[in-house]
Formats: sequence, structure tokens, C-alpha cells
Amino acid sequence: MKQTKIDWCDCTVNPVVGCQNGCKYCYGEKINCRFQIIKDWRHPEYFADRLKQFDSKKPKSVFIDSMSDIGCWRQEWFDEVMAKIVANPQHRYIALTKRLGELTKREQARFYKTANIRPFNLFVGVSVTNNVPFAVQPLGVDFLSVEPILEAVDIMPYIDKALKLVIVGAETGNRKGKVIPQKKWIDTIVETADLHGINVFMKESLRKIMGNDFRQDTLPWEVRK
Repeated sequence: MKQTKIDWCDCTVNPVVGCQNGCKYCYGEKINCRFQIIKDWRHPEYFADRLKQFDSKKPKSVFIDSMSDIGCWRQEWFDEVMAKIVANPQHRYIALTKRLGELTKREQARFYKTANIRPFNLFVGVSVTNNVPFAVQPLGVDFLSVEPILEAVDIMPYIDKALKLVIVGAETGNRKGKVIPQKKWIDTIVETADLHGINVFMKESLRKIMGNDFRQDTLPWEVRK
């Protein structure tokens, strides 16, 4: 498993590389341009051999789509990865999507025929950068990732009993037009999260902006070392 600078997980394993979202700030696409992991970023590719890394015995929190969006995965890729996750319950797996409707279809095809629930050790989050509404009601997700935060974001539409955590981070890198968040944007998110008993995890990119208000609450997928 590849160690990572992402401060809310232990490591990353990317069985799928590539994404169809077309985000202008995407670090994954920049990495692919540099190292040419796949030929065309907009046409994701599947690397089944990488699933062997899930067999590692030491429990870890594993981000499984830092180089893709799980909502872009083909059904057969999704099914194989989920089967491997179920077979390796020692880890906690984390996935993010901007395509909640597509992910829901994958989950329905895989899980709803059996126990009607996703694996207990898989935590699914929705990635949000602004106040553009989702095509489907964004309920039933485990966490919300507001990164990079590009404007003041109202998290109320995402709050329900399933939501355990809100991650907030600023855009990094040197992109022309990069957005520097205002502290009041994060303060508002924190106030709403605290009102509903939801943990907040600020990425290191916000430490200077938040000063004494910087905080990193407990992550729901933390594992014992």
C-alpha cells in the first residue's frame, strides 16, 4: 500500500485510474500527465493486480479512489473491489464521489440483492466544492469532503443521521486563479456541524487560515495501530 500525504487516511490503493468529472483543479490528472499512468485521463482504466495489496494483515485506513471517482467505475470493477473489501475486514476503506447517483446504481446492483447494506468497513463520502446541488438527494453518506472549498458552502442539505464527519480543505498547488478560502466560510461549516453533533476534520492547508480555531476531530475510520 502506498503511503500518502493525505492527512485523513494511512495509505492509498487505486485499482482504477482516471476520471470523467473534468475538475480544473484535479491533482490526479496532473499526476497522470507527469507520469503517464494511463493514456487518456478521461477514460478510466482498471488495475486488478492492485487488489492484492488489500491482503496486508496490519489494519489501515485505505483511500481507494484518490486517482478516480468511484461513481465512474464500471459495475464489474466495482463488484471485484467490493468483494475484496469484504474479504479483508481488517482494514477501513474510504471512497469519494461526485457522482452519487451513479454510485447508488452500483450499490443497488451489488448489495441490495443481499443484505441491502454496504460493507461495514467501507465509508463513502460526497465531494463538494461549491453550492451547486446534486442531481440526487445526498443522504445516507458517511462523510462530506468540502475540498477544495471554492466558496461559502451550506452543508445543511447533506445532513442526516448517517453523516459522521465533514472534512474541509483549501486548494493547494499553483493553479492560476486558485481560490484562497475565507475563514468565515469554514467557521459557518463548523457551526452547522457542531449544532448537529458531526465531527470536523480540517486539512493542514487550513492551519494558517484558522489559527487557534484549527481542529482535527476523530475520524470514524481510525484503526488501532
